[in-house]
Amino acid sequence: MSQCHRASDARTSKERFSEAENRDVNSRARAVGVCSLQSPMEAARADLQFETLFPEVAPALYAWASLRVRASLRSRLDPEDLLQEIGFRAWRGFSGFDPSIATFRSWVFGIAHRVLQEALRSVSRGAAVSNPSELLRDFPASATTVSRRVARDEAIRSFLARIEQLNEEDRRLVLWRGIEGLSHAQVAELLAVTADAAAKRWQRLREELACDETARAVLVG
Repeated sequence: MSQCHRASDARTSKERFSEAENRDVNSRARAVGVCSLQSPMEAARADLQFETLFPEVAPALYAWASLRVRASLRSRLDPEDLLQEIGFRAWRGFSGFDPSIATFRSWVFGIAHRVLQEALRSVSRGAAVSNPSELLRDFPASATTVSRRVARDEAIRSFLARIEQLNEEDRRLVLWRGIEGLSHAQVAELLAVTADAAAKRWQRLREELACDETARAVLVG
């Protein structure tokens, strides 16, 4: 065999090994929901798409966090910090979002529930809840701005104040049906009523809130 032929075989073997290694890395990355081999252009496109989607759900996420965190915990668990952490994790895992399986809103609310559970566990242990600003070095500046703007939005604060004035059952309806998007059947089970009763109560409450522009932006169903 000629030296040239041997060199060609060696290069071919090296290329095969490299391709196999890349396939293995890609496989492991997909297994943990991380796209570690994105090109800069693909990453920039993903950032742009995230920056379009996140502002649409940020008001609902902030309202949800504000209703989920009891007033007695606000000194240690700030809804704005939760919103920042939810946004950061959604951005970091955005390559794993599949619009054919779920809407962006339902996907990011899944993340929100996990973030809140972790934060509440930290608070119950007396541990400090990590400040998301420590991890936001690469987080798109526009997404950070959205979180801050939403937390300071007077219309959202006014909406939340109005929800706080509702009775306990209506607040739960807003949270479970209006923000989390649970079905009437799921809400009925939580409230220990029939699905028809839950639907009628939600329809009545929806009509009461219809004139509130923030409610129209935040609530679903």
